[in-house]
Amino acid sequence: MDLSTLMKKALNELKPFWALSTGVCLVYGLLIAVPSELNTYGELLSLLIAGPLQLGLCMYFLKIIKGSTPSFFDLFEGFKPLLNALLLFFIINALTLLGLVFLIIPGIIISLGFSMSYYILAENTEMSFSDAMEMSWKQMEGNKMELFVLHLRFIPYYLLGLLFFIVGVFVVVPWHNLAVAKYYQELKNKS
Repeated sequence: MDLSTLMKKALNELKPFWALSTGVCLVYGLLIAVPSELNTYGELLSLLIAGPLQLGLCMYFLKIIKGSTPSFFDLFEGFKPLLNALLLFFIINALTLLGLVFLIIPGIIISLGFSMSYYILAENTEMSFSDAMEMSWKQMEGNKMELFVLHLRFIPYYLLGLLFFIVGVFVVVPWHNLAVAKYYQELKNKS
């Protein structure tokens, strides 16, 4: 898959929704970060809402790819399959953390292998979290390095965003998210 073309397509598809997407990503970040700074219960709250919000973020960006008009409230659609979203978040993070303990690289491999689980669950909300994880792992066979390279390609843009008083980072985050969603769509179409 040509990652440069994929990034350009993502950039073009994002243009009409850039301001909204930046707002959605900013609210997502604030909802996860702020409660954990308040007190001990805030950390628990952050953990409980992170999975559903991640699922909602995937739903939001999949709408853009499919040619639908996204809404700010798509961010909260991930709370509908609440149990699956929570289980998906905790299992993936526990496995990734376990892999990181064993020399970092296994954690990266696990994270990349399960990275499409949220997109799969976003399109099939009735599916169980374990089926979404299994499908993601199969879908990512032979594609983990390519996705890793896609993530690496955004590092210069994040660094450039930091030069613009950190505000530029918020412009890059939606593009990165949409590029990963497009990558998922390409993998799905390929298989």
